[in-house]
Amino acid sequence: MNTFHECTNPECGLRFPLDLDLHKGKFCPRCGAIINPVAEGQNHQLNMPMNHEIPLWGLLDNIRSGYNVGSVFRIADGAGLSQLFLCGITPNPDENEQVCKTALGSEKSVPWQYYPNAFNLVKQLKNQGCSILALELTPSSILLFDYEVAKIFNQPIVLVVGSERAGIDPGILALCDASLSIPMHGHKESLNVSVAFGIAAYWLSHLLGKK
Repeated sequence: MNTFHECTNPECGLRFPLDLDLHKGKFCPRCGAIINPVAEGQNHQLNMPMNHEIPLWGLLDNIRSGYNVGSVFRIADGAGLSQLFLCGITPNPDENEQVCKTALGSEKSVPWQYYPNAFNLVKQLKNQGCSILALELTPSSILLFDYEVAKIFNQPIVLVVGSERAGIDPGILALCDASLSIPMHGHKESLNVSVAFGIAAYWLSHLLGKK
């Protein structure tokens, strides 16, 4: 079972699911400092683009695959998202060729920012008035196509997806305004994270009246 840990280095603050199959020592994969079980770390200064025409943003927390991240960039560009937040161990276009190879240039058209600690970022986004939606199957999840979005028209909406193995950080789930799930009619219980993000992003964009 994956447990979420946080780096003790205040200049790093990486928060991620510790996978013992990949991380043999309990050290931060980003800076090498000691990590501890989940605890609140320091806040990072947030530079928020509050004036985008389309108030729909995406947050990718600990998405390991550069190809999935690149696919999300293409989806964000196509669905009209105005911002992506890349968090934790999620690779970014400046450091990972796989992201750029799959994004096919959309990493240049979709603004993005990197934050090592998604939990702290989500707290700041909520304080700024954003509505936080988790794409995650939980006991209280609402089916995506049943979700009523009209009540939050005047607030930026942040769609959060997390690690395919560990799921969304439980600390983040506790902060979300709602958890959304995609109905599955086959034998599998979930979709590839970029595919799921695409379905949800396009549906929410449609509900917001975006072309």
